[in-house]
Amino acid sequence: MSFVDKMEKKSQCIHAEHPGFSGLAELSSKANLNGISKSLTSLAEDAHCQACKIPGRNLWLCLHSKCYRILCGETHKDHSSDHFQDYNNHCLHLNLNTFRIWCYKCEGEMFPLNNDPVINQNLLTLFSKENVQSDHLPRAKCETRGIVGLQNLGNTCYLNAALQALSNVPPMTQYFLECMPITDRDKEIKRTSLAKAYRNLIQNVWSEHPPSTIAPTSVLYAVKLVFQMFRGFQQHDSQEFLRCFMDQLHEELKEPFLDAREREELSENNQSDEDSEQSESESYLTCDSGVSDDEGSSQSGPNATYRSGRRKRTRSSSDSEFSDALDRSPSPRNTSVEASNSSSVKFRSIVSDVFDGQILSSVECLTCNLISNRMETFQDLSLPIPSRDQLYVIHQSVPQTWSQSEDESVKQGWMSWMWNYVWGWFWGPNGHLYDCLSAFFSADELKGDNMYSCEKCKKLRNGIKFSTIEVLPEVLTIHLKRFRHEPMFSSKISSHISFPIRGLDMKPWLTRDCSSKITIYDLIAVIVHHGTAGGGHYTCYALNEPSSQWMEFDDSSARPVSVETVANCQAYVLFYRKRRTNEMDDFRRHIANLTHQELDAQSNGGLLQFYISCKWFCKFKTFAEPGMIHNQDFLCPHGGVQPLKIERLEEVCLPVSAVVWEALHTRFGGGPACNRLFRCPMCHQKQEVMDKRRREELDTFLDLQRDFQNEKSSVPIYAIAMNWFRKWENFVKNRNSSLPGPVENLPITILRNGNRVLRPSSDFAQLSAALWHLFHSHYGGGPEVIIRS
Repeated sequence: MSFVDKMEKKSQCIHAEHPGFSGLAELSSKANLNGISKSLTSLAEDAHCQACKIPGRNLWLCLHSKCYRILCGETHKDHSSDHFQDYNNHCLHLNLNTFRIWCYKCEGEMFPLNNDPVINQNLLTLFSKENVQSDHLPRAKCETRGIVGLQNLGNTCYLNAALQALSNVPPMTQYFLECMPITDRDKEIKRTSLAKAYRNLIQNVWSEHPPSTIAPTSVLYAVKLVFQMFRGFQQHDSQEFLRCFMDQLHEELKEPFLDAREREELSENNQSDEDSEQSESESYLTCDSGVSDDEGSSQSGPNATYRSGRRKRTRSSSDSEFSDALDRSPSPRNTSVEASNSSSVKFRSIVSDVFDGQILSSVECLTCNLISNRMETFQDLSLPIPSRDQLYVIHQSVPQTWSQSEDESVKQGWMSWMWNYVWGWFWGPNGHLYDCLSAFFSADELKGDNMYSCEKCKKLRNGIKFSTIEVLPEVLTIHLKRFRHEPMFSSKISSHISFPIRGLDMKPWLTRDCSSKITIYDLIAVIVHHGTAGGGHYTCYALNEPSSQWMEFDDSSARPVSVETVANCQAYVLFYRKRRTNEMDDFRRHIANLTHQELDAQSNGGLLQFYISCKWFCKFKTFAEPGMIHNQDFLCPHGGVQPLKIERLEEVCLPVSAVVWEALHTRFGGGPACNRLFRCPMCHQKQEVMDKRRREELDTFLDLQRDFQNEKSSVPIYAIAMNWFRKWENFVKNRNSSLPGPVENLPITILRNGNRVLRPSSDFAQLSAALWHLFHSHYGGGPEVIIRS
């Protein structure tokens, strides 16, 4: 697929040429669909699944000439996928609501008007003007892409608000529309993959003819499968759900990569790679962040619950003495911490590329002036809401440069000003987002009970801790800590916090060596909480990029609102996107012109053809700062194509001319340069060894599990944490290339009388002694938990 083709939606499905799809001309006007004579455009109005009789708009029509069955999709019981499993040649299904065609064999959408090879005329008649007129499409409430309501599935407004906000983050949405990998192992992950469920949701929301509402059933199902706390129908905190959701997306989509220095070291010592794939222990710091007025209180959300420690707190060797002092670290998440024997393997995903920044946390000893630093990766900033006294101190010490914000055009009326003034007397003082940022990044004294253990003095000393930003993320997520949970009660801080719609400048809180050149952000989405700490409702305001219109998403409702309405809302979570510069837009047009010129005169394009990553190209189109070219997305450390991607090169890389490559590489750097695609023999051999291990472990497990099910005697029964077992299952089923790491049974145990016993209501599975020894002998870990001896 060429560089230009990536700018347009194009498919390469060969299955439409099958003789079974030769009789599609009868669908051009009327079709006898299993006894139902309907015109195609009116079929969706009263159609139902012929397997489960469920009505609805999200139904699929099998396009095989001897079938034409109407079946439900993933939002219900997914009988369309079951139908393909039973009849392998019935691979093309037409969505009766959006008129999109999905090919199960290609695992992707087929574009009939832009397919290679060109499909037969019979199928093209489905998309004639008589059949697909915009006036006949069932989308009366939706005039533009992306404006779709989400049905409330039982106290799921927290989920709907978060999904609507993420849907209107263009860099992330563009990835799921164009670049999310579709692999053979993705076919095995049917309804259990959160990434696949979210991809399908995004493709429906941003289709050319979206429905007015969609039920996010598959996303909710996948979330509940991984996180126990979201099972049932209780209300939850939207910010907490957002963190769990993006953590899981990162886990499913992460891929290892090496920087240039590590790649050089590995190329010099590539003989002994057998031990490089040790137990995976990826460390992420928890997303709880920000400065708290009361360190004993939690200020996450009105329905906050304890999350299992999927993200482990890490510390560097030089920071062991003062790690406890750095409490204001912002939702840190180390993208890169996976220890092997001699080198670290770093992981990245679309989540880390879009939302991750880096913060420098420092502590200075006031006796010897030693400054200890620690670099951390954050996904969001949880900012405290200053009290009246704190606001006075902030305004005295920090100049209010934000008064010259670009939002002077968004002014409050005198009634709104009076209301906020009276509200502030009863519910707390009004403030500005810059006040919250100043409170978060202000220096804090460490004295008294909080004295700092100095590494140089070897004593407890008075110190000062402070933080600055080293790397700004592409999308900055800011969480306002409106909820305070005390032992006896919970409360909500209802102070009005003003925030800029355009022109949020983060320059005052950057380090001198900050690598980010663009420091200005514009608002793209806001999650709002209505109600009290005891209960309430979540809505979302988001900027629809195609129409440049602010929209309010309230579950199934989606309506346009003014900028003033957004500016006056009681924000809970804000999403800011880096401002795209005119100079960068001009460079994108320059690359597009170069590409077209090379296509028009290929004889002048040079003798070499280069390849660049499709994922990086997606960043080039949507990021304000796409960063260096990273062809490690498809290249192995030895310069060859990764074994799992050699069969789908057109999905992971695209060819460019030498002129285009030179222009991109000169501006962004990175690489490595690639003008030859070949299968790496070393990585292929290592992959074969790993596949053999997967098969052996899976076969042994199935044999022992069969013996355990047939065993009638009271043999010893062990417990295994389901969280770890799912990692192992994903590994042996080739859903995840990384080893699961040591057995982690600690979360399912409690300490009682000095012994570790099973925690009541924990998520575990029962194992025989042979199964437990299988896992423990291969991976180690523990502790050993015996349910019955």
